[in-house]
Amino acid sequence: MSALAAPLTLAEQLDAMLMGWLERVARQRRPTAADLRATAVITIDDTALPDVEAVCANWAMTVERPARGRITVIEGPARVVEGFTEIASLFRR
Repeated sequence: MSALAAPLTLAEQLDAMLMGWLERVARQRRPTAADLRATAVITIDDTALPDVEAVCANWAMTVERPARGRITVIEGPARVVEGFTEIASLFRR
């Protein structure tokens, strides 16, 4: 019972939000081609990176930090990358 009261990790939050976003968009838009890929460049804090990497791995996205700092490149299925960037923007400080 105590596990139900525990707060969600960032990875769990991102995963749930991405799933909800994809479900909503699937009802509103036509499907994209399965092989359509996208790349996004976003800023991710070092403390959030492990959670972001976990979520991206679950959704067939890659995460790369080409240089030191918080700039991160995410690549994967176009609709999933679009959703992830929309959700990530909600976490801006």
